[in-house]
Amino acid sequence: MSYAAQRLEQIERQPEPVIKKVDPMIIRAAKQIYRYYADSYAAQLPRPMGIAINRIDMTGKLIYSQLILLPQESFVPMELIELSDYH
Repeated sequence: MSYAAQRLEQIERQPEPVIKKVDPMIIRAAKQIYRYYADSYAAQLPRPMGIAINRIDMTGKLIYSQLILLPQESFVPMELIELSDYH
């Protein structure tokens, strides 16, 4: 096989999705924060992209646009929160 054919084969391959395991305690904290948001402010505020959870004290904040995390924070996307509501 020539170099060009190998290179073409590498380009044509689709990247495999990266699956990361998230600590269940972080997901639980994110779900609680999202439930509070949904019960209180969902009609007034837009849907967030996700929730940033502080791993030290399990507090969190909703993220709407730019994602800038502190070293002790983890981001939980809304898809993961909504998915875990059904499982």
